[in-house]
Amino acid sequence: MKKHRLPYMVAGAVLFAALFTGCTNERLEDELDFRKIGINSMQSGDYEGAVAAFNSRNYPSVWGRLTDTELDICYYKAAAQYAGGDIEGALATYQAMIDYDEENGNAYYLHGCLSLKQQDTDTAKKDFANAVKYNPDDYELYVGIYENLAGNNMTEEGEEYLNKAFDIKGNSAENLTWRGRIYYLLGQYDNAVKELEGAVKKDSAKANLYLAQVYEAEEDSANAEKYYQAYVDSGTADSVAMNALAEIQMEKGNYEAALEDIRQGLAMDNVTNQQELLSNQIIAYEYSGDFSSAWDVVQQYVSLYPDDEAAQREYIFLKNRQNTDAGSDAESTDSSDEGQNSTGNSSTDDSSAQSDTTNDSSTGDSSAENRSAQSDSTGDNTAGDSSSQDTGN
Repeated sequence: MKKHRLPYMVAGAVLFAALFTGCTNERLEDELDFRKIGINSMQSGDYEGAVAAFNSRNYPSVWGRLTDTELDICYYKAAAQYAGGDIEGALATYQAMIDYDEENGNAYYLHGCLSLKQQDTDTAKKDFANAVKYNPDDYELYVGIYENLAGNNMTEEGEEYLNKAFDIKGNSAENLTWRGRIYYLLGQYDNAVKELEGAVKKDSAKANLYLAQVYEAEEDSANAEKYYQAYVDSGTADSVAMNALAEIQMEKGNYEAALEDIRQGLAMDNVTNQQELLSNQIIAYEYSGDFSSAWDVVQQYVSLYPDDEAAQREYIFLKNRQNTDAGSDAESTDSSDEGQNSTGNSSTDDSSAQSDTTNDSSTGDSSAENRSAQSDSTGDNTAGDSSSQDTGN
């Protein structure tokens, strides 16, 4: 009997592997399905539904290890919680990820960002320190920490992280681009230009964007426009670059060109600065004299950003202008109607007077009647045309 044991063992192992693989594939398909549902819910603004979808599978407690897909779902879940206003829930999700992997630099960074938003600066600083400790070669992390600290009146602490980023070695296009951007953030424009020009020579499209920002900071609009356009022409431009180009065009008084840049920016798949684009769109429409379009956009804007007080004032201004324009059109129509009626009455009176001075022949009577009828008809038609125009307005 022993001689048959190995084939049975092999068969059992193959069967187990097949079953295990089937379960794993099914599990992955479920995860991807629920992730898709969650992402779609986020895009439609249903953040509670998104969190529910991301919570639909709780594999870590069963399997003990998180797959890359499950980690991805955790990030999405925290993002949905934050977007839905549940900051404490998002913090708890990031903390659970840190507890699972104490060297997850990204989770530390995101936990730090939310802690800073909650005014818990001590926790935020510890999180940021751990973030770069475990991801020491991530330029984006250093810049992100700087931007968060600077945005909370801790610019000096933020600049310390920018200077630490110079410890990352390398002369690739990516290295030069990031170093150039960091010099720009530090206000060291000469060094920034040197690094970024080197990156452009190595075909870094992004370096064009940062060069444009450097020249814009130096108020060199000609070079700024040149490099913004180069960035757009590279095919990798984003909505931020399109907004910057629009602002340059607006400074020149080229409002139609600015509106086209804004339209392109708003049409992009990933619009990260919709508020700025819509705000500039309102201004460009106003300066181009298209107050009707400006009114359409400002209505959309205040529905999306109701806390913007300046936009609320602009809304009132444009609404009053719309009402004034509508009143002017109505008054113009009334005046036109009165003028036409007056003309018709005058013609009728003249015709009647002429009829009285004509002999009593049937031809004379007929002529007077025809002229009177024609006068009334002309007055009615003109009034009809004026009314139609007003309705169109």
